[in-house]
Amino acid sequence: MIELAKAELSAEPGLSAAEIARRCRASLKFLEQVLTQLRGGGYIVSTRGRLGGYRLARDPEGIFIGEISRLIDGPLAPAPCASVSQHRPCDWCVSEAECDLKTVWVQVRDAIAQVMDSVSLADLVRNSARLASDRYAI
Repeated sequence: MIELAKAELSAEPGLSAAEIARRCRASLKFLEQVLTQLRGGGYIVSTRGRLGGYRLARDPEGIFIGEISRLIDGPLAPAPCASVSQHRPCDWCVSEAECDLKTVWVQVRDAIAQVMDSVSLADLVRNSARLASDRYAI
């Protein structure tokens, strides 16, 4: 997604799966599975042809890493009892009502969500560009 955001913000044409895999140093087979999930989630579109490829379906300013993470990896919660979308009792807990850790898990989940839901793909691209320019400073 970051490579697609970079392409979008620099007005590059669509990127092929092979090009994205090369830039990310990921296997093409793995990347194609992720691209399928992203397309199904409405985050990317694909176009066939010489000038085709993958592009973001929305403005990178409005796509936040929390939503991408939830789509690909599932809930942000560190324990199932703290999950908003897939709540279930923890396997190791005798009684959720008496669990001393649940409050902590919920606070951790909320802190993670607060950060991840406030950082957009465009923010990541800007930060990446800033870090790259800092590396070459004399």
